[in-house]
Amino acid sequence: MKTCSTRTHCWFPILTILISFFAPRAVVAANQQSKPNAITGQRVEVRPRLVRSNDVYGVEYWSGPQLVGLAPLAAPAGVELRLPGEPFKRVEFRAKKERGNKLELGPANIGSLSLRLRIERVNPSLIKRTLTVTATKPQQFAASFDFFPAPDGGSFATFTGAETNPKVYDTLGGGPEYPSTPGQTFPMAAFQHNGRVFGVVADSPALWENRCLMLVDPGGRKLAVLNGDGRDPYELIIKYDAKDKYKYQMDGWQSLAAAETKSYETWLFADKAKSQYDVQLAAHLALANAKGWNHSALEAILRNTSYLLCRRNLMRNEGRYLFISGIGYGWKQWVTDGFYMAQGLADPEKMTEAYRSVFANRITYEDNAQYYLIWSVLAKRAGGKPNEDLVKLAYEFIRTNEKDGIYYPPRLAGASVTNGFRTYMDLLPYEDDDPPASNQGFQCGALLAARELGFPVKEEDIERAIAGYRRMYNVTKKFMPTSLKQQDLIGQDALYGETLTYAVFGRKLLTDDQVMGHMGTTLRVQSPYGMRVISKADGSLLPGHSGEYVSGGSWFLCDAANYLVAGLHGMSADEVDQHLIWRIEKELAFVPAFNESISTVTGKPHGHILYSWNSGYWWLRHEIRKRQMQKGADPVEVAINQKLGVVRDKNGLRLEPNAVTLRPKN
Repeated sequence: MKTCSTRTHCWFPILTILISFFAPRAVVAANQQSKPNAITGQRVEVRPRLVRSNDVYGVEYWSGPQLVGLAPLAAPAGVELRLPGEPFKRVEFRAKKERGNKLELGPANIGSLSLRLRIERVNPSLIKRTLTVTATKPQQFAASFDFFPAPDGGSFATFTGAETNPKVYDTLGGGPEYPSTPGQTFPMAAFQHNGRVFGVVADSPALWENRCLMLVDPGGRKLAVLNGDGRDPYELIIKYDAKDKYKYQMDGWQSLAAAETKSYETWLFADKAKSQYDVQLAAHLALANAKGWNHSALEAILRNTSYLLCRRNLMRNEGRYLFISGIGYGWKQWVTDGFYMAQGLADPEKMTEAYRSVFANRITYEDNAQYYLIWSVLAKRAGGKPNEDLVKLAYEFIRTNEKDGIYYPPRLAGASVTNGFRTYMDLLPYEDDDPPASNQGFQCGALLAARELGFPVKEEDIERAIAGYRRMYNVTKKFMPTSLKQQDLIGQDALYGETLTYAVFGRKLLTDDQVMGHMGTTLRVQSPYGMRVISKADGSLLPGHSGEYVSGGSWFLCDAANYLVAGLHGMSADEVDQHLIWRIEKELAFVPAFNESISTVTGKPHGHILYSWNSGYWWLRHEIRKRQMQKGADPVEVAINQKLGVVRDKNGLRLEPNAVTLRPKN
C-alpha cells in the first residue's frame, strides 16, 4: 500500500460562501427542471449548480433549498491535479457546454494534459462525474475528486467506520506484501447530517490501474477519492503465494502515452441515514444504481463485491483483469474465487480476462483444476475459446489423482500446513489417503465438463465418481462427513460441489435420502449463527477450534449451497427461502456485507468483509431458480429488501431506515 504524500491544500469555506453571495457570477443549474425539494419522491435529492467567479467555473451541490456541497477556491469544480514534483493544485475550468442533462466543463490545459469534466445527474440522488484526460506527450499525473460538505456539524466516515481525524485509505492491499497504509475494500467517503448522508464513491480499482484511494478530512471538511497519490516507484512483491513469487514496479501515478486518452468516473450520492450501517448500505445502493445491477439489495451488495475486488493484472501477462480474494490476501487470483466473482459480476469482459489470467501453477492444487474445467465449459458456451493447454493440464491432473472415481488432492509442496491446502478451506488437515468430501462434488462436475470439452470421459467414469461421492456419506449418523475416513466429523462444505454441478449441468449427484438426512442432522446441530464448516457430530467445536474461519466458523456460500441443494432433493421452496433469509440475516447483522466467515460463537464477522466467493451466491441462486422454472421476484431478495429498509422505485434502490428490522443490536 501507499502512504499519502504531503500535500498543500488550501480551501476557505467561509471565504467561499462570501464569494458565492457577493462575487459576480452566472448560475447555470444542471437539471434545472428538478423541483427544489430536499426529498423528491421520498428520495434525498442532490443536484449540481454551476457558479462562476473570476472567469472560473465551480460546482456547488444543493439538496432542496440547502447548500450541501461547496465550491471552494482550492477546488471550485471538485477536481485537483498533481504532476511529478508538484503538490495537488486546483483545476480551473473556464469554458462550459450543456448537452441535455449533461454539463461539460473544459478543456483545461495543464502542462501536456487536457482535461474535461462531465457532470451528469443519473437520478435525483446520484450524480456521475467523468474526468477525461488527454496527453499530448507522455505524462504522469494523479487526480483528486473532491466533495466539500457545506452544513456545519455532522460526522465523517469511510465504509469501515466513523473518522474524526484526517485519514487516507488505499484499496491496493492490506496483506503482508504491502506497506502499512490502512486498506479498505470499498472506495467511498461520506458525510452524515440530520438524517441524511452525502458521499463520494470511486470506480473499481481495476479501471484505475490499481491506484485508488480515499481521503477523509473532518477538520478540513473534505471528502475525496484519488486515482493516485504521487508515490515514488517501489517494488511490490507477492511473497505469500501458493507456488510463485512475482513482482511489479508500483508507483502512485496514472500514466498516459502521447495522444492517449483515459476517463475516470466517480459518483456523488445522497440518501437517508441514521447510522453507520445506513451509510454503508447507501454507498452500496449508489454504486449499484450507477452500474445498473439494482434489482435488490442482495444483488447490489454481491455484485459490488466482485466489482470492487477486480484488479488490473499488472504482474503477469495472461489476462487484463483478475479478481482478488480480499485486499489482505494480496494481488493474486485463485481459480475458485475468480470463477465465482466473474460469474457473480456477469461482466463479459471481466469474465473473459479473469479466465485468461489463470496460469498453470494456479491449477494443480486444491479444487482449482475442477473449477477451471467447469469455467472453461461456461467460456465455451458463451462463444469464447478455452485455453487448450491449460484445459488439458487440468484434465490430466484430476485424472492422475483419481482412484476408483474419487479425487485425492496431492500435497502442496512447501505449504505451511503439511496436510493442508487440499480444499478451499485451506488449513483443514487431511491425510494423503483420506480424500475430503468437499472436492468430490466438483470432481463429478469436472468430469461432466471434460466430456463437454471433448475429452474421452465415458458415462461410467461419471457414474463412478458419483458413486464415490455417495460412498462418503455416514449412513448411521445421517450426514456427509468432512472426508472419507473422518466419518464422525460433519462437513458443511461437502455439498456445494453438487450445487455447482446442478447449476451448470442440471444434474443431481447425491440421493434424496442423503441430502435430506444431512440437512435434518444439520438443522438439529447447527450453531445459532449458521453451520460450522467442520464440527463434531453433535455440532460442538473440535478441540482447539475457536468458531472462526476454518476452525468451526460459518462460511456463507457453504450454508447457502446446502439450502439450495436441499431444494433439489425434497425441501419445499418456501422452506429453502426461509432458511436462506435466516442465514442472510446472520451474515448482514453487523455490516451490509458478506464476510469471509462469521463466528459461530459470537455471530460477529471474522476475516475480510466484502469477501470474494460469496458473490457466486447471486449467480447460483438465479441459475437454480431458472432450472427449477421458478419465475417472478425472488422471495429471498424481496424479504431482505424489507428487512434492510431498501425500496426500489423507478430510479432504482433507496433507503427507508424507519422500516428496518436488520441492523446491529449495539
